[in-house]
Amino acid sequence: MTPQDTAPSAAPTGQGPTIRLRPATDGDVPAVVDLVQLAYRGEGGWTTEAHLVDGHRTDAAEVRGMLADPAVTLLVAESEGEILGCCYTHRDPADADGATRAELGLFAVHPAAQSRGLGGRLLEAQAAVLREAGVDVLVIRVLQSRPELHAWYERHGFTPVGRSVPFAGNPDRLKVAGLGMDIMERPLGTH
Repeated sequence: MTPQDTAPSAAPTGQGPTIRLRPATDGDVPAVVDLVQLAYRGEGGWTTEAHLVDGHRTDAAEVRGMLADPAVTLLVAESEGEILGCCYTHRDPADADGATRAELGLFAVHPAAQSRGLGGRLLEAQAAVLREAGVDVLVIRVLQSRPELHAWYERHGFTPVGRSVPFAGNPDRLKVAGLGMDIMERPLGTH
């Protein structure tokens, strides 16, 4: 199943240009890196972490590594040749109870395209691909001190599991010492 099969590929009539959801290719790497940097560290979008974290969010080597990993699905949202959104999932092997989890990350929407439903479409496309692959639970680590992000994920079926982990990046880049990440999960209903 392809992402195009899991979510409408066109914007509703009168709502702007067509958005195509598709697997990322090596040719998308520079645009994905730029998009992620803009969404996570730029100014203007509601998802920015610039006030909490310094430095680059990703680089070309990391994105190419994702594309080369068979456990990763990296989707992009494209409109008129421009990458407006992306997200990846990394599938883990089944745990001792037989449940399979996948972690959602590198989830970014261009600030100019935010608050128009594109993030939700990307999330649902990933969920459909994972459900088809037999994944039971979608997991995300959400930066603390971001109640608006926690609320967005809760509206999209995620619940906090009551655990936190240290910041996934270089802790020297944190502008708020000790800031961690809260774990949230969403069942995908595969069983």
